Amino acid sequence: MNRAPTQPTHLSDMHIITLGACLDEEAEHLLESAVYAAQEAQGRHILLNLQALTTIDSRGLGKLFLTYHHLNRQNIRLSMVNPSPMVREMLEFVNFPKLVRIYDSLDEIVGQEQDVLETSRLHSSALK
Repeated sequence: MNRAPTQPTHLSDMHIITLGACLDEEAEHLLESAVYAAQEAQGRHILLNLQALTTIDSRGLGKLFLTYHHLNRQNIRLSMVNPSPMVREMLEFVNFPKLVRIYDSLDEIVGQEQDVLETSRLHSSALK
């Protein structure tokens, strides 16, 4: 089943969208709906969990590029986490990591996001 639910995380502006095993036409529609739901919830960062995604073709890559550009125009960050080696290879082949950060695990991104938030708090405290 190609479910693409969106889940707010404890970092209030980040939403995680989990893709299924295949990014086919049905999954593309689910991805669009999940992105829209995250936008409606004022999400400023969307994280695509690619753990279950086993293959990706040119149509799927095209959908990811379109999603990135759509979100980028609205100043919403897109990141990816936990792609399989084959999916990562395809993403790297088309230079996707130059546009979108790819993390190895959810722990890595949560840790980095907390570091960014802490740095922002320290910076804004220093400005006062």
